[in-house]
Amino acid sequence: MQDFIRFIREANEPVILLHDDSDADALGAGYVLSRLTGGKIVVPKKVSEHGQELMDQIGFEVEFGPSDLREKPVIIADTADRQQLPEIQLGEFAVIDHHNNNKLLETAQAFFHEKVDSTCQLVFQVVKEMDFPVDREIALALSAGILGDTIYLEKASNETIVILGKILQAGEITFKDALEVLRISRKLSRETKLKAAIDAEIYWLEEELLVFTRTSPDYVYYVAMMLIELGADIALVLSQEGDDIIIRLVQSPNYQEKIDLLEIMKRGIGDSQVENLWGDENFVGFKGTGDDFRIIKDLLEQLCNRAGR
Repeated sequence: MQDFIRFIREANEPVILLHDDSDADALGAGYVLSRLTGGKIVVPKKVSEHGQELMDQIGFEVEFGPSDLREKPVIIADTADRQQLPEIQLGEFAVIDHHNNNKLLETAQAFFHEKVDSTCQLVFQVVKEMDFPVDREIALALSAGILGDTIYLEKASNETIVILGKILQAGEITFKDALEVLRISRKLSRETKLKAAIDAEIYWLEEELLVFTRTSPDYVYYVAMMLIELGADIALVLSQEGDDIIIRLVQSPNYQEKIDLLEIMKRGIGDSQVENLWGDENFVGFKGTGDDFRIIKDLLEQLCNRAGR
């Protein structure tokens, strides 16, 4: 951590670089790092739908591109692989991240890396070490990142829950305040909810439920989480916009037969063109082009076969 702090203190007008299709953990971490350093936040191409909600709630913006950052000191947050930074060219950079298999660390000038539930937890440690005041906006950003990456604390460790409590106390906000930033039910229109539910296909995996549906690009994440809230053990949601295919695959923390969803997604997309593929065994996102019917068919077959049905 000290090497990482030294890097960000010495960086002149740094760029805070986040993975493409940035989620709440990336954007929450990026916002706080920008407050710490005065740097600007950059995302390669787009932010996720729930990430945009976080930006609107707290009131900050990001820049998209530029691709050539070789002349700038860069702080990369919540990113484990260059694949998540399409078309970005880097010079010197530091990394802060919580993912298990981070492929950026070997070439980083400095890094702060621990396998915890979210990158925002690590950023909070940096904030405390630098004795930086935690106001309401910082607390909301860090809380949102933790809640987003732990599925509203359902898969959070005891340590994570304790850290969240410290963040809420430091920023003088309540748990309800933090929930309101990302609460799913507030983001979905009644029409979107009903259509996703009516069109859903339900598969029994022994005693567990797999649910598949389609929705619009802006609501892929929210519909997936809504299905989990409604009782799905595994939710598979697809959206198609032109040639682009967007998929979210998530399993409930309460699902007893844990399945490595990232490996299933990698096999399911086959030779499809990948623009972005990210996640872990519990939550996976994909964006690219290919045969959506074949991809979904393969994913459903893999999931059913893995569960013995």
